[in-house]
Amino acid sequence: MSRAHAIVFGASSGIGRATVMALKERGHVVAGLARRPSDVADASFACDVTDDASVGAAVAGAQQAHGPPDVMVYAAGVGAMGRTLDVPASAAREVFEVNFWGMDRAVRAVLPGMMERRRGAVVLVSSIAALRPIPHEAFYAASKAAAARYFGCLAFEAASAGVRVQMLHVGFIDTGFAERAGWFGMAAPAHPASSKTAGDVGVAVCALLDAGAPSAVLGWRERAIALGDRVVPNLYDRWITFRGRRR
Repeated sequence: MSRAHAIVFGASSGIGRATVMALKERGHVVAGLARRPSDVADASFACDVTDDASVGAAVAGAQQAHGPPDVMVYAAGVGAMGRTLDVPASAAREVFEVNFWGMDRAVRAVLPGMMERRRGAVVLVSSIAALRPIPHEAFYAASKAAAARYFGCLAFEAASAGVRVQMLHVGFIDTGFAERAGWFGMAAPAHPASSKTAGDVGVAVCALLDAGAPSAVLGWRERAIALGDRVVPNLYDRWITFRGRRR
């Protein structure tokens, strides 16, 4: 029997690359889609998620190589961080173009076929920033929040056709993403140490697929923040404000 086929967007580095490796360990044949070639995927296809034709061609190439996908993971993303009003409009729009509209392009290229076959799973690697405000991440957080609400709405429609739409919310992962993000009006702050790695995210994506849950939060700190927001609303906001006043 042929192995299940997974397509990973943003597969060339960081979380995307680690997710490719985890899916292969799980037994999938994996097509890596990214601007740069993936060195770990079974097949690699050039893909610019900001371009409709590029996404369509990359997905078509992956399907030609390995057949219709059983899993799609969207792990592509960019950031434009810093003081909100110092972030240029062009940089803010790029964040939405990749994190939201790029995700939408990927879904449109893959999900209809899954719904027609009445099987499959689409996973978004999201962020704790999608669940609550974080200082100096206005556009990144807004793009992730928009994508998360999109996935939540889409899940109802896809479920009627037997397809799962799932989200994994992660916190700070030391992949160099924060350092590569443009920082405007301020220097990049030190991020708190995290016990989670890109490899842990890949494993968590696979666990989410196995569990079939609509969403999960990775990391004890991130789960505590998400739970705290539900149990004691605005507690984290007050703590962030207090820390800001002390600086």
